Amino acid sequence: MSTNFRQHGNPNYIFGFHDPAVANIAAAIGLKPQTASIQVEPEFTAEAKNENGMTDGVAVADPKQTVTLSGFITDDDLFDGQGTAFNLFDRFFIVTSRKKDTSNADFKKGEVTAVSYPLITS
Repeated sequence: MSTNFRQHGNPNYIFGFHDPAVANIAAAIGLKPQTASIQVEPEFTAEAKNENGMTDGVAVADPKQTVTLSGFITDDDLFDGQGTAFNLFDRFFIVTSRKKDTSNADFKKGEVTAVSYPLITS
């Protein structure tokens, strides 16, 4: 099966999910992702208030990343809970939730949400 395609028009747009980690994700958690949505936010924030209740200082931690992957389920057992972590974008992600869609007119689809913390690498 070929994955080649020809792109027309503006060459600055990037087509598709071509990260080489896709095969590794399928092997680790039983989902071959078709889309990935990434959210980056501080692992924590803290505020210090003065005597008038006004914010006088703020601490913002290093960012954690939350990724939501949607795609086709390749292994029910892994997807249902045996697969708990994977590497993507040079980061280690821990699966925190799963959703499964079943239809009589399509392949089984799934969605996982996973979180990567700056100091947790395995």
